[in-house]
Amino acid sequence: MKNIFYKLKNPKLVLSVISFLAGLTGAVYFIVKPTYLKREVLLMIFFVSLMLPLLLCKVKFKGKLNETPNKKLFMAGCTFLTLLTGLYIPSLVISASPGEFISASYLNPNRYLWSSFLLAAGAFIIWIGFFYLLAPDNIKALMDKLVWILSGLAIINYMAFGKDLGNFTSELMFDNNPEYSVLMQAVNLLVMIAAAVALYFLTKVKKEILTVVLLAGTLAFGAMSISNMNKTTRVYKSMDYVSLQEELASFKLSREGKNVVVIMMDRAMGCVVPYILNERPELMEQFDGFTFYPNTISFGGCTNFCSPALYGGYEYTPAAMNARDDELLGDESDEALKVLPVLFDDHGFDVTVCDPPHAGFQYIPDLSIYDEYPDIKAYNTIGMFSDNPERKDELRMRNMFLYSIFKTSPLVFQNNIYNNGMYNDPDANAGFDATTQYITDNETAKGMNSYFMDNYTVLENLPEMTQLVDGNEDTFLFLQNSTTHEVTLLQEPYYVPTAMVDNSEYDEQNSDRFVIDGREMNYDTEEQAKHYQTNMAMWIIMGEWMDYLRENGVYDNTRIIIVADHGRDTLQFDDMYYDDLGIDIGYVNPLLIVKDFDSEGFTVDDTFMTIADVPTLATEGVIANPVNPFTGNAITNDEKFTHPQEITFSHEYDILVNNGYKFIPGDWYSVHDDIFEEDNWEYLGNY
Repeated sequence: MKNIFYKLKNPKLVLSVISFLAGLTGAVYFIVKPTYLKREVLLMIFFVSLMLPLLLCKVKFKGKLNETPNKKLFMAGCTFLTLLTGLYIPSLVISASPGEFISASYLNPNRYLWSSFLLAAGAFIIWIGFFYLLAPDNIKALMDKLVWILSGLAIINYMAFGKDLGNFTSELMFDNNPEYSVLMQAVNLLVMIAAAVALYFLTKVKKEILTVVLLAGTLAFGAMSISNMNKTTRVYKSMDYVSLQEELASFKLSREGKNVVVIMMDRAMGCVVPYILNERPELMEQFDGFTFYPNTISFGGCTNFCSPALYGGYEYTPAAMNARDDELLGDESDEALKVLPVLFDDHGFDVTVCDPPHAGFQYIPDLSIYDEYPDIKAYNTIGMFSDNPERKDELRMRNMFLYSIFKTSPLVFQNNIYNNGMYNDPDANAGFDATTQYITDNETAKGMNSYFMDNYTVLENLPEMTQLVDGNEDTFLFLQNSTTHEVTLLQEPYYVPTAMVDNSEYDEQNSDRFVIDGREMNYDTEEQAKHYQTNMAMWIIMGEWMDYLRENGVYDNTRIIIVADHGRDTLQFDDMYYDDLGIDIGYVNPLLIVKDFDSEGFTVDDTFMTIADVPTLATEGVIANPVNPFTGNAITNDEKFTHPQEITFSHEYDILVNNGYKFIPGDWYSVHDDIFEEDNWEYLGNY
């Protein structure tokens, strides 16, 4: 092929003609056989660009565009953009939380960088280089300047704009679509114009200086990328236990002995319970014997602050852990996770633990913290019943580079690139995606949230995991699940995951379900709808498990505690936002429902409760005078009555960062007796 082109009189013209014909053919094909609009527009841009080399060959420029091209400047700019978008930004995303990119297959997350780097190299070096090769010298000189200017604008957009966009998943999606005010977009556009003009005038100096600047930037981003990759690899190697923990879980429930079950539903909200029961009153029959405690408080709004107290009691509240400032937070957290399992194991119970949050102070729980207790069975269940993990990998491979383009583009283009988290993926836009949900508004969506499915399928499989045994053996189960944390839109009225969600008709016909005795629950935003729906889904699927236990004769002899570590500040209720303090107490109002042995009826109790009451509730009447096996202190809830409870509203949830001897300073409040009385709250300060 190369020899053929060498023999041609004008190989550039021939290649330009071939490119033109390919572009023309593609454009005609998609005009005759259209897809969805956005995809058509992007493909038409692509095919028109294929036609440009031939057109540019015939363009005659006048004036001072007869400059000599500078191939070194062009290649330096293309290499710079390749390193920035293909390696540095993706490596920074992964290294920020490598554990979220590691699954049961236990593969190094740095593998995603190969794809992003090759896509970037294909776009900036191969593709733009192809046009550069075919262009006449005057166009090449113009492209030199454009690549220099584009490099500068990309850095400015990335470094200075589009910050604080909220929580971000390993599917490269934000909890809420990025939104920028008209003013912010205008400011960004003015900055881009001013920067472009300044960068253009810099091209009037010796271009070798610009080349050196780009090469220096390339080396800097390359060095930082290597550092990010090394950080990811260190975390990856520290999580080698993941590959050893693939056994499917099972747990015993005895028909004649006493069973104690504690289920932590991450982020399940207590404040929405009355509205869930209002819409589905049959749930009260399924949860017969349960008591709902609406006046319940957590000790923060994130798992790292809250789960230790839930598992271990009042010795592990954030304030108590800060007081033990000679011990690492991770060690205290691991100790809390072992309190109840070891205590019940010491008293002859068959003990099973599933998905203990942050065990080993890792995002994927390190079950080796229970290795010294051979009778305690420990499992990781989340994701074990999920399908299609390959699709999740495909999305990451594809979208890492596109996320970089999103971050380096002017604000006015970012929403079109982000595309509700689809990054213009044709399968996702057609509604075929089984791993990621793309939300249009609070009533419609396409695709399914894989994180939700990883957890929801565990609850679906609870009957299969339940091992019913005859005899009087006593059992204890501690299970954590994040169905209510990985919020998503579901299809009403059954609240099930589907590839296409459209709740507009149901919501319009049933809007009165959100008003009880004149008190209205807000249901206007995506976050409000997602949290209500996933909470409802949890209640429905758990209600089915309650029916299963009842049908198999293990309901009455089982004490069941379903509790959340914290709530969420979704502004679900106007009267739960305290203006003077600037807080939404829904953030720290978790679900707490308890069924005791042989109890009947569904009741509501307004007693002041905290999540640190769980160890007392679990052991009461089952273990006489329970004692923390690690501290020797009695397990009681006396601490609740001695002083107001100290609550942190810190958002420093990342255990890879907030992992010292004390929690990173944040805003603290105290509350006592009734959390729904604003006068019972007090701001304590930032510490």
